[in-house]
Amino acid sequence: MRLMPVVYIVSYLLITSIAANAGQEVIVLHTPPDRTVIEYDILNLSLEVTKGAVDLIKVTVDGKDRKEIVPDLGFECFSVILNKLGTSTVEVSAFKGETLVATFVRNVFRRSDLVGEYRKPPLSFKISGFHMEAHPECRKCHVLEVSGYDKKPISPSTFASEKFSSEQIFAATSTCYSCHKSITKKPYVHGPASVWSCLSCHDNNAAIRYSVRKPVKDVCYGCHVEQKKEWNSKKYIHGPVNVGKCTICHSPHSSNYAFNLFKSTWDLCVNCHAEKATGQHVLGDTMFKKGHPTKGRKDPVRIGKELTCASCHNPHASNYPHLWAFEVNDVFELCKKCHFDK
Repeated sequence: MRLMPVVYIVSYLLITSIAANAGQEVIVLHTPPDRTVIEYDILNLSLEVTKGAVDLIKVTVDGKDRKEIVPDLGFECFSVILNKLGTSTVEVSAFKGETLVATFVRNVFRRSDLVGEYRKPPLSFKISGFHMEAHPECRKCHVLEVSGYDKKPISPSTFASEKFSSEQIFAATSTCYSCHKSITKKPYVHGPASVWSCLSCHDNNAAIRYSVRKPVKDVCYGCHVEQKKEWNSKKYIHGPVNVGKCTICHSPHSSNYAFNLFKSTWDLCVNCHAEKATGQHVLGDTMFKKGHPTKGRKDPVRIGKELTCASCHNPHASNYPHLWAFEVNDVFELCKKCHFDK
């Protein structure tokens, strides 16, 4: 008789395990794998859903609700935003009525060259290399091989004036658009991305398929020819430019900030120049020991703009000390560019 409680417990655990496995089968999370690494703030997810088995899919990032989907297809492919750098926990929950039928948890590391502590992922994390695998489940709806349309014969000088009447044209002329369309949704869009000329930067023959050709600066200078000539002729070159890492500061797809910057100018600069983050900049051995403001004021030279680091410094290259943006050789000459009456 003493065996009966044990039998009941074993039976309960077996039934629970079977039910849990059955639940997992009604929905499959194909991508991303757990402990994956991404470069930017957009994470793509792809789910295969048994028709009629799920009424609602909820997605949370670090415990915060991000997306709700009522599945009506065999597959649900979408993206969520990872606002923070470092590790985020993404949870996908599937419901039938009020009943939770499946849950998937993925730990994702968003890396960045801009902030030192997030340049290298934890040892157990790695870039998944989605396009390195066949993914037969995706081929039911998508073409996974690029075509000639993905490197459009458009002069870089025409990017700004290119106008398309509808997103249907993008979909018809880009293999990449259907899965990656969210990368161009921000206000400032990089030229090649705006016309979905993805192979202008991404290499179909790279070891990690469709990764960007290296070094990045050679890719950028393929279009930015005049900038290359100008900056290389200067006496002083800003560190990221000198080492050819344009994407430390600039998003190659789209951004909320002018010039495709990852952050506002001031916030971007103090990521590296942390000693200036007080908003007061001590000007060498001058009399201004309290420091000069670096934000929160109107720019007296660039009318209509706010004072930032770029009011005085060129972010790329200069012939003048400290990357000064004006033709001056000492700090007092620099001051006079704004303080005319002094």
